[in-house]
Amino acid sequence: MKKFFKIFFGSLATLILVPIAILLSMYLFAPVYEFSEPVPFSGTKLYNPYQNMDYGFWRKYNFQVQSKAWGGVTSGSSNTNELIDSVYNALGFDYVATSDYMKINYHGDEKANFIPTYEHGYNWFKTHQVCIDAKKVLWVDFIFYQNLNMKQWIIDLLQKNSQIVVLAHPTLRDGYALDDMKYLTNYNYIEVLNNMRTSIEHWDVALSSGQMAWIMGNDDAHDVLNPNHVGRKFTMINSPSTTRHTIVQNLKSGKAYAVDFYPKMDVPLEERIERSRDIPYLRDCDLSNDNLTIVMSEISDSIRFIGQNGKVLQTTANNRWASYKIKNEDTYVRAEIYYPEQTTIYLNPILRYEGDYPRSMKLAIVNESSTMAMHSMYVVVLFTITWFVFRRRIKKFKQKRERKKEQIL
Repeated sequence: MKKFFKIFFGSLATLILVPIAILLSMYLFAPVYEFSEPVPFSGTKLYNPYQNMDYGFWRKYNFQVQSKAWGGVTSGSSNTNELIDSVYNALGFDYVATSDYMKINYHGDEKANFIPTYEHGYNWFKTHQVCIDAKKVLWVDFIFYQNLNMKQWIIDLLQKNSQIVVLAHPTLRDGYALDDMKYLTNYNYIEVLNNMRTSIEHWDVALSSGQMAWIMGNDDAHDVLNPNHVGRKFTMINSPSTTRHTIVQNLKSGKAYAVDFYPKMDVPLEERIERSRDIPYLRDCDLSNDNLTIVMSEISDSIRFIGQNGKVLQTTANNRWASYKIKNEDTYVRAEIYYPEQTTIYLNPILRYEGDYPRSMKLAIVNESSTMAMHSMYVVVLFTITWFVFRRRIKKFKQKRERKKEQIL
């Protein structure tokens, strides 16, 4: 019996320790980066993501909702694919991408509008990413602490197999610190609007440091029958077609905006569905001779123009349109449109740039020598620990053997 328990607990320890060892070993492979200092957008040209848009082609999208996955272990176990489709169709969505944790949900993959999407990350601090038009799941992650190098490495790895990488709910558990946003790069969107958190300040810090980051709004619904989870945060995409390629290309160019729609709590689902039939929308966003003119479908309470470091540049009250003269010192200009009952529309920014196309001003390059030095240090430490462990085991083995000899004699 003693031998049985020894084998049982030994096997149990192995089953527990091996996965932990694998998770911890990922820390050994993260490279060291050289990050450029924050540099605001600059140049003589202004990029308007909405130039030449057609207001008749706005599409209502959500890229964050969880279904039953991994045997119901993860949050969202009550959401079937059919139920998700039913609720979001009633709310007037053109498409909802189910972003299960660490798993691509292939429901509806036979349709032309299907976009493979998943939520990456299984770490304690909720440093997650939404991967849109993903080829496969990345299993690398850092389950506990993550420094700036580790966060950048994950983003770079995700970019290799996803067309669009979104930093998910940055303020949730401080998954991304404000200081991180000054240096991180190589991502496409920030999930500024999320039912659990809003991250406006994170977005402005990223833009002010020269990161070309577009805005995304998602419900991140874990229970689609709960009216507090659905139809409140979403993304509007201007696209003549809802085919995967066209939607992804228009997302990449920034031809989208995010809506915080009627965010009141405990509103009956029927009421939210009814109100969703009449949501204000952007009719025009024109840039001519540095004059930015925004025209909405309905009169707003106010239209605010926001610039570098989140500074309010101008406010226009009780109007359907507003105009702002972009100044030479304006590195970017974005607009927030406020409506009654707290509904707010957040437009993507007008960006300064030089060259053929706007780009992020930041760089994050792997420092090969520093990475090699750090990895070499890891090897020395592991070798030293292993040597001490085995030395102790060998010593104990020799002592045990000597005692047996003495007993025989």
